[in-house]
Amino acid sequence: MSAMAIVAIGSDRAWRARLERMLALRGEVNWRGSFDPDALRGGRVPHQALWLVDGDDPIVDRACEHLRGPEPARLYFYRTPDAVALRRCAQVGGSGCLDKQAAPDVVLRALRAVGNGLFAVDPTLLLDALARQVAPPAPAAPIPAAVPHDRWPQLTERQREIVHWASQGLSNKQIGRRLGISPETVKTHLHHVFEREGISGRMALVAAHRNETDGAVA
Repeated sequence: MSAMAIVAIGSDRAWRARLERMLALRGEVNWRGSFDPDALRGGRVPHQALWLVDGDDPIVDRACEHLRGPEPARLYFYRTPDAVALRRCAQVGGSGCLDKQAAPDVVLRALRAVGNGLFAVDPTLLLDALARQVAPPAPAAPIPAAVPHDRWPQLTERQREIVHWASQGLSNKQIGRRLGISPETVKTHLHHVFEREGISGRMALVAAHRNETDGAVA
């Protein structure tokens, strides 16, 4: 059985050098060289080889999307592989997804799997991806009660929420993120509250709100 032809492609020279040290002298591997992304544009990378691709390199990623002719098998490597990277590999027709710091035995098992027509992935990464896929979403944190309904009855429900978060010291931007509205909308609501309650500003509003809630507790 002939040795599998392999090349490494990417801007990460340290990663390419590590692969070369790991694989160049292996009898089961025919190491065909290490290339930077410019070699893709020049057509110097042999297609009759398994490409070990730097998945963190956007230049290589874009070039692989526009390959002409038969596509070579591609095994993607990432600095921080996760479920998103794994899904990306599958979507672009990759042959596997590994960590750039994967141990030599993990890389060799992956090469053998690809040589047998299988999709290669570190079992730890696969289990993590599956766990994230099936895990139920975390419940949303309950929003504490805002201004009591029997206090300041002229305020709308939205204005009550905004007054509550403003009393906790949140900025308009932070309040907007919590409520899914823009900071300008928060500012407008607060301005209306100031006018209705005859309050001169944010600090006076905070003091008034605290007096009201303290009175409700008492």
